[in-house]
Amino acid sequence: MKVVEFTIDEEAEDYGVFAISLVEQPAIEENFKYFSKDGRAKNFATVDKDKRIVMGAVMIPDIQILRVDEEGNQYKCFFSKETIKRVSELYMLESKHKNATLEHQRVINGITTIESWIVADSKHDKTQAFGLEYPVGTWVACMKIDNEDVWQNYVKEGIVKGFSIEGYFDEKPTKMSQESVLKQIRSIILEDENKTL
Repeated sequence: MKVVEFTIDEEAEDYGVFAISLVEQPAIEENFKYFSKDGRAKNFATVDKDKRIVMGAVMIPDIQILRVDEEGNQYKCFFSKETIKRVSELYMLESKHKNATLEHQRVINGITTIESWIVADSKHDKTQAFGLEYPVGTWVACMKIDNEDVWQNYVKEGIVKGFSIEGYFDEKPTKMSQESVLKQIRSIILEDENKTL
């Protein structure tokens, strides 16, 4: 399967992340947490008097995300730590912090990124206090949800569970490492063996 690294070209007309979407199934497979008035992280059950803040990973470095191209072919993509750091900087520098969508389909107002940082130490990051642990280089954000409909009907109901980015990126094909090729071959052999048992 083809693997591509997503990068940004700051010379292009459009580049980087222009919005963060609240989604049911984040491609990075990490759900966010939200916070009650006492500041403790909550699950998506019932909550009284909320702060209306959600926290979670926006982008995780080197995690391979399955995608399908225009011809219907599957491939995997990933972002490096360096690209994620620059994308997160540009998102704030270019005042994109109020750009949000719902499931990549609907622009929503009343949602603001109020904190954004890159994890520098996975064992001593602020996320640890809330039961989250991300690898070094992960872009984490806190968003304030002032949109009543989104808060009541999507966040609290558990319809949306995490963040997904919307942006423009360049594709840089990569060669699979010998280790990755061997891992895929072993996986295929094991599948065949299990089918014959």
